[in-house]
Amino acid sequence: MTGQPHDDGWEIGGGDRRIPADVLPKHRAPRSRVRPALRHGLLGLLVAGGLAIATAAALGGCQQRAPAGLAAAGGNQTSAPTSRTSVSALPVDFTVSPADKATGVPLNADVTVSVQHGSLTLVSVADGAGHRLDGGMDADHHTWRSAEALQPGTTYHVVAEAEDDAGQAATFSSTFSTMQPSKVLGMRIAPLEGETVGVGMPIIIYFTAPVTDKAAVERHLSVEASMPVLGAWHWYGDTEVHYRPTVYWPVGDQVTLHADLAGVDAGRGVWGTENRTVHFTIGDSHISVVDARTHMMTVRINGQVARVIPVSTGRDKYPTTSGVHVVLEKAQKVIMDSATVGIPKGDPDYYYEVVYWNVRISWSGEFVHAAPWSVADQGRVNVSHGCVNVSPANAEWFYNLSQRGDIVQVVGTPRGLESGNGWTDWNMPWSQWVAGSALPANENPRLSDADVVAAEGDGFGYYSPTPGVSNNRHWVPPAPATRPATPTPSSTPSPTPSSHATGSAKPTPTVSAGSPTSSGSG
Repeated sequence: MTGQPHDDGWEIGGGDRRIPADVLPKHRAPRSRVRPALRHGLLGLLVAGGLAIATAAALGGCQQRAPAGLAAAGGNQTSAPTSRTSVSALPVDFTVSPADKATGVPLNADVTVSVQHGSLTLVSVADGAGHRLDGGMDADHHTWRSAEALQPGTTYHVVAEAEDDAGQAATFSSTFSTMQPSKVLGMRIAPLEGETVGVGMPIIIYFTAPVTDKAAVERHLSVEASMPVLGAWHWYGDTEVHYRPTVYWPVGDQVTLHADLAGVDAGRGVWGTENRTVHFTIGDSHISVVDARTHMMTVRINGQVARVIPVSTGRDKYPTTSGVHVVLEKAQKVIMDSATVGIPKGDPDYYYEVVYWNVRISWSGEFVHAAPWSVADQGRVNVSHGCVNVSPANAEWFYNLSQRGDIVQVVGTPRGLESGNGWTDWNMPWSQWVAGSALPANENPRLSDADVVAAEGDGFGYYSPTPGVSNNRHWVPPAPATRPATPTPSSTPSPTPSSHATGSAKPTPTVSAGSPTSSGSG
């Protein structure tokens, strides 16, 4: 039996192995830009023989760049001026970028304020609402540089104060305005903040606008783990990118995603305007293998067989798809309507059923669920419309065990799992996976498919998607590695899966509770 979830059923918001150093990805290089500069100079009063002559002169020159190390952010650091009229000093010379009254400034532009013949005491770059741009000064207080991206369609006011070498105060002010992108690059992310997920859970980012410069975006995505893993990003079109390790995540890993896209030019007028950080935890390993030939599902928890369950998979006309499925969601109650998957009313195979204990493994409507009507066939013959039928007691046990990101591998059917029909990432060998990255080869882990299998030693990271071929090797977790204490993940509770399922379209991975809605097929 198969079914479909409603589009609002989800909301986005190891081991002790030694890896050769030459397979590790390189760190991304810092950005470097050159922007127009505006400099103003003030010539002070010269006193000689009791006659005061005031002369003002505009001074020009080249933009200065801040030294690599920056001190604390600029703030009100002024000191009381001292009276040293007997000392002759050159006037403070300000260099500011972007230039005064500049418009259409790119969101990734640096804001810099530099001085000659003096020291900065205060720099403030603020928008009309009073939000100050983060930044910092060098150790000599000669240059201040911004440390965050600019916001679109915003006018910023620059105020700088300095003292010359004689202690006399000088000030400078200017304004500039930023560009307005044709589109803003929003993002929805899974897993959710604080969620506990299975060992097969990919990191998924859905973008709200097409990404043309994928490499620029990818270089601003980074993954940290308390038990480090080798992994890479893979693009599915222009609006979706996934990250997975070479092999399944280690149990207990604490993972942090940094999506620092503020000020990133994604191409063709699309710009990122926000940074996101998501923390999640890898739960126990739940790896189940459904063999359509023996009509059995073997469930392993952390490598140990926990239960062998009689099943009935799809009949010849509606075969269950073979391949490595990832648990997408679960719902205690779903109304399955076969009309949503192409079996209309009036067809001899049409059905409309209330189904309990549903664990979804594909977008096309495949579930592991309770099927009291086929208990006599379970363990003997395949009679379903594509779902994995189990008894109500076994279905409830499996439902309570399952978490998003668990692995359900189906073998022994003539139909393969299509790419994109769920989170199908583990059906690709590593060479194919890493080829989907926008980065050059030397910026991703340089491993062959054989290296990946050999590194794990038990086929844990990749199962053959070939129909009818079963891989019976299963992961046994390594002894816990000693590692430094890591911050406790956010207390945000794991989402409660939706209790409704409608439609045949692929839903966005978001979380929302809802009432059962008729849909799907049984």
